[in-house]
Amino acid sequence: MKRKSLYTLIVSGLLFCSCTNWLDVNHNPNYALEETATKDLLLSFVENDMNADRTTAHGLQNMCQHLTKSGTVSGTYPFLTGLLAPQNSDGYWSSRYARIMNLKSIMKKAINESNAGYEGIAGVLTVINFRELVDIFGDVPYTEAALGNDYLAPKYDKGEDVYAGLLKDIDTAIEKLDEAINDATYSLGTLRKADIFCKGDLKQWRRYAYSVKLSLLMRISEVQDVAAQVAAIADKGLDINEVIAGNPGYYKADDKMNHVYEYWGWTYLDNESTYHKQVVPTSQLVDELRNNNDPRLRVYIDPRKSLAEDKNGYADYKKHGLDKEYYIGVPYGQIFPAGGDYASKIGLGILAKSSSKVDGPQSDLYIMPGALVGFYLSEAALRGMIGGGDAKAKEYYEKAVTSAMKMYERALQDNGYTMAGVKDPISGSAEEAAAEFLAQDNKTVNWDLMTTTEEKMCAIQTQKWISLFMIDPLEAWSEQRRTDYPVLKVSHSQAKGQKLIIRFPYPNTERNLNPNNFKEIDIYESLIFWDKKNEPRETVSDYL
Repeated sequence: MKRKSLYTLIVSGLLFCSCTNWLDVNHNPNYALEETATKDLLLSFVENDMNADRTTAHGLQNMCQHLTKSGTVSGTYPFLTGLLAPQNSDGYWSSRYARIMNLKSIMKKAINESNAGYEGIAGVLTVINFRELVDIFGDVPYTEAALGNDYLAPKYDKGEDVYAGLLKDIDTAIEKLDEAINDATYSLGTLRKADIFCKGDLKQWRRYAYSVKLSLLMRISEVQDVAAQVAAIADKGLDINEVIAGNPGYYKADDKMNHVYEYWGWTYLDNESTYHKQVVPTSQLVDELRNNNDPRLRVYIDPRKSLAEDKNGYADYKKHGLDKEYYIGVPYGQIFPAGGDYASKIGLGILAKSSSKVDGPQSDLYIMPGALVGFYLSEAALRGMIGGGDAKAKEYYEKAVTSAMKMYERALQDNGYTMAGVKDPISGSAEEAAAEFLAQDNKTVNWDLMTTTEEKMCAIQTQKWISLFMIDPLEAWSEQRRTDYPVLKVSHSQAKGQKLIIRFPYPNTERNLNPNNFKEIDIYESLIFWDKKNEPRETVSDYL
């Protein structure tokens, strides 16, 4: 978004150059220097930038197979064809290291002021950004990263070593949060306004930190024995019904609205955004919702405008028994999808959390749902990493699914949608709708009908993947790579082989600026250390 790009130049760019006295007399007065940029300004920027970056990342939305190209645009996308080049990775790399640089500045200021609260928060956010770098790229600079002019060509640390360091770092951040919480004289001061995520609630930050630690442990749980560590923090993370939701004061104006709503939905003049036209939900996502009677279908997906056959002949719905179906996704990576009126789009309900284009632009942005913690703990119980066995795994699973639906209760109940063919609203509460969903005669979602561990693992991970739609595509992609659930297929337009892309190539900036450490990577074969396998897959079937 325009503001994000501008602030990246002003806030993060200056911190790289402010370590030198070169041409001091000619400093641009519009640039805030490191010594004058307050920790409040930096914190608000980093959090807002993380929100925008997470939710508007095209490549990650493609990689987790939530979205694909629509029939409105021509050409192909590199993330769908698999023809990823280093230049496609630049933004995913540079944005995170820029934030890490800003967070180090916050940390430095907090240490100088003996402010444990800010130090703990900066520590948590730094861990998240490094975790994301490893999950996208594998081995990355960590010990020598963002250290200024002394390390202009930082070495690459092994992914497993970075994760080991991050587990120590998150513990340090938690200790700092504890220090601030237990200090009766600690004053939140301006933190309440500067902190977009938790509004200065340090106890929520501590729960958030433990949830991040849980994500680190579960990510490596297939390659390391971390059962004891998971068990030690199982009850310390976010409550399953809790949601970290950011809102710096969104309102209906250009570049001032909820990032998800504005980027993927509509402008402040209620015109359809470019990306609402250019990308659409995949058939994998729509089918999971429609075929399993998921009440979130009306929230996540808007029905197609026309039941007629695609006028260009790119979809034969009648052949597949879908000619009377309003909810139809586009096969992942299809080069020539059905025209815009003949396939579903991203739902108004998930973008606005209701049918209102007045309330939607100023609604909260979901950052981390407690449901994610519930899905992690369900898996941990199923695998015997924590106590309770199958009964506890079922309990966590059902509570997590229920929580994921409760986030959109207003949209589920809303009868204000005007689209033809829209599914009816639920008649009761989201909790009641979830109970009905989980009790149906369908072993895909009803735990009691599942007979194997594989079926239960698939259910946990698939529901996690669904719950992360329009919230955290990287987490959805990382968890799918780790567990291989839900079972995804190779892009219809993939140019090479029958395997899924499992990582991004290192960016061009590293090839040019850090050539001695830059690596050429096979994006199909070079596994992230926590990923055990990447077997050949079927190709997504189209509707022809």
